[in-house]
Amino acid sequence: MNIHKVYLFIISSLMIFPSCTKTPGEGGRACITGYVEIIRRAQLNNPDSNIDTVPATDAEVFIVYGENISPDDRVFTNPDGDFAFNWLRTGEYTLFVYSEDTMPVAYPLPQIAISTSITIEDRSETVVADTITIYDDL
Repeated sequence: MNIHKVYLFIISSLMIFPSCTKTPGEGGRACITGYVEIIRRAQLNNPDSNIDTVPATDAEVFIVYGENISPDDRVFTNPDGDFAFNWLRTGEYTLFVYSEDTMPVAYPLPQIAISTSITIEDRSETVVADTITIYDDL
């Protein structure tokens, strides 16, 4: 075997191996689960006008993998307000849900994103996100 071919193979291998680092995203065994609730108000910008708190049925929950700038996936909550993102690798994730804005600035009020950050540290871990609260008017 030619010695130049051996050197070429070794150099090629050294260049390829560092590029195989795992980034956050699909392809693992970890899971993020959570719950979304809706606080319904008679008047959105008045905290004293809460009517009730109910599970957010069929709400869209988005996930961003690592440092990406746009959503990478989405799921819908079930009738109990629960959701899950399965088959994730270790790393940083951001979850967000859209809610009616409760600030008294304009009418109609725009939607805003309510977000939370999650870290998966173990490759087979199930992380339970804090309850995400969104608002809606009756």
